[in-house]
Amino acid sequence: MASSEISDILENEDIIESASDFNDYLEDNDYAINVKPGTFELTSDMSHFDIAEVITSYN
Repeated sequence: MASSEISDILENEDIIESASDFNDYLEDNDYAINVKPGTFELTSDMSHFDIAEVITSYN
């Protein structure tokens, strides 16, 4: 799944405010190519950094 699709899902689930801002963050910080498949526990009070670290790490 592409990072843009994940960003859209997170925006739709009210985890992040802007899918485009989060996707830009993933791309600018080299996270976009390292997103792992899986189910993750994320909350809306997490920073972009915190979310990126979770979704790019193995469970």
